[in-house]
Amino acid sequence: MRFSWNPAKASLVAWDGCGAISPPAAPALSPAVWSAWVKPNLSTLFLLTAILCVAAAVGAEAEEAARLELFGADATTVGVLGALAALLLVLARLEMSRRRTLGATRKLAELTQRLQAGEAPVWERSGVPDIDAIARTLDEFEQRLRRKRQMLARLNEELLRSGDGGPHGFNNQLRAIIDALPVGVLIAEAPGGRILEGNAAIETIRRGPVVYSENVAVYSDWTSVHENGEPVLQQEYPLARALAGEERPVLECRHLRGDGTWGWISIVGAPLRNERGDIIAAIVAVTDIDEIKTAVEQRRMMNLELHHRVNNSLAMIQGIANITARTAADFSCFRNSFSDRIQCLSRISTLLGKNSWAQTPMSSLVSTALASDTMALRERISISGDDVELRSDVALALGMALHELLSNAERHGALSTEDGRVTVDWRVSDDEGRRLEVNWREHDGPRVENPQRTGVGQYLMKTVLARQYRGDIEIVFEPEGVRATLSAEI
Repeated sequence: MRFSWNPAKASLVAWDGCGAISPPAAPALSPAVWSAWVKPNLSTLFLLTAILCVAAAVGAEAEEAARLELFGADATTVGVLGALAALLLVLARLEMSRRRTLGATRKLAELTQRLQAGEAPVWERSGVPDIDAIARTLDEFEQRLRRKRQMLARLNEELLRSGDGGPHGFNNQLRAIIDALPVGVLIAEAPGGRILEGNAAIETIRRGPVVYSENVAVYSDWTSVHENGEPVLQQEYPLARALAGEERPVLECRHLRGDGTWGWISIVGAPLRNERGDIIAAIVAVTDIDEIKTAVEQRRMMNLELHHRVNNSLAMIQGIANITARTAADFSCFRNSFSDRIQCLSRISTLLGKNSWAQTPMSSLVSTALASDTMALRERISISGDDVELRSDVALALGMALHELLSNAERHGALSTEDGRVTVDWRVSDDEGRRLEVNWREHDGPRVENPQRTGVGQYLMKTVLARQYRGDIEIVFEPEGVRATLSAEI
């Protein structure tokens, strides 16, 4: 009998005198067994198979020789013992390989545990190529991880030293400081200009969240205009100018807030440098100056208004003085008439000043213009009318005209007697609410006759005051008393 190895079928074939005899089919190997045990020891299995074939061949030849009486009876025993020795050698090698693989697997597990604990890896070659390759891969990964950790540690130290930590990694102490400031604060990194931080005050000022612009080119997200209405360009913002090296850039502008309204802000910036003098960031302080700007504008307008009113008052005083002087019989008469008119002008100016020279109620104006030192005289004057407010220039001239009517009534008209009375009423005379009509009526006074000449008061009302309150005056001297109708612009 002869034996041969069939590589195609990976099987041992026996030959006898009648032909080939195949052994029974071996059970199929699972993929796990193939990968874990058979594949790594494939060469050893081939060697074992070859030895078994040789031993079988030797035994067969020994048996044939014994049969032919060419050898002794122990030849078959010698062949079988040789085959068993070879088989034991192969099994010993397989056991050594198994133990080496188990030891390498155990060392790989220990290496993995050390890596998870953060300890430095220590590996010695195990002699198992696949496990040694896995260990080398883990060691290279650990080395890269250690380098990244060192870089992060240096970056963290730099951030703590410079206070430049990005929108979500900012130094907590520095954040607490800028959040406590009453002004808005913005910080941008160099050189690109990405906005890193904004405190709570800046959100209050702009009435919306901080706009974290990625670079200077998109600073236009912060919509602002100059005092002349021209838009603020990206490079004009103090944050961009500080990043460019300007030491103390300043800008006042009107900013579009988050709720759609506009407000004045003041921006002051400065660059942040490291120990070498390089610009690493820039910071700006933003202050809400909307109320200040409004107050300044109001003060400017008030100064202009005051200047205008003072000029009007001086012109009126000059006109009163000239007219009074031309008609006065002597200096004493001039002094009394002029002083009386100036006192009325002063009272009306005080009333207008209390209302900031803005709108003045008609009822307050009439009460002030017709004020009298005698209580009995004041009780004889009745006033009534619509709830109307007048501009300051109209109120001043109309008040002086009413005072002239009062002076005439005290000297010559109804108030010159004990029973005389005066009624003053007013109403809005047009549908648009732009014209005011004031009616003056005297009752129970002396009989009135039409004067032969125009007095100073009548001349003053018709030539000076009527032009200033943009209206007209009609005076009728009826026997029962003087009646006057004044129209003025509201």
